[in-house]
Amino acid sequence: MLSETQARWLAEEILPHEADVRRWLSRFSGIDVDDVIQEAWIALSRTEPATIRFPRRWFFKVARNVVLQYYRRARIVPLSSLSDITDDTLVDSEPGPEQHVSAREELQFLSQTISDLPPRCRAIFTLHRIHGYSQKECASRLGLSENVIEKQMARALRLIGDAYAQREKDHEPGARSFPHVGARRTNAP
Repeated sequence: MLSETQARWLAEEILPHEADVRRWLSRFSGIDVDDVIQEAWIALSRTEPATIRFPRRWFFKVARNVVLQYYRRARIVPLSSLSDITDDTLVDSEPGPEQHVSAREELQFLSQTISDLPPRCRAIFTLHRIHGYSQKECASRLGLSENVIEKQMARALRLIGDAYAQREKDHEPGARSFPHVGARRTNAP
């Protein structure tokens, strides 16, 4: 059975791309597009939405895998179908080591940024954005008004945004990373 979160994710993030996936699948010979779509939906319904960063890409990837499974089972694959599926669709989209390191650094930065939030702000942000509680549920759990929850969420998002902006500014080409940019240099003898 689908959770409410999964059902909403499928309806909002996956369903809008079905027509594009169907159009793409129509290029392959010897497959039943409806069967591929149905198998893809079954696989997608088992997906944890929080783990998917790019739902459209994920839908295409799942459909591609279903087609590949079909061709493997058939053992006779028309060459035109293989050329279609190997064009740009078989490019390995799995992250490489650099992307893993980058993602880990990004996660550490976000974790530190959240840790640096004021305590009440951090608690509200964590309940709402990380654990998925509604504003009303956060208010109830913390004994605060929904208005306070809304304002603290806005504050948290602003502070996180400011931290990212500062990080970008610090990493711009030509940016100085000296602690005292305006400090005067002295020539020591």
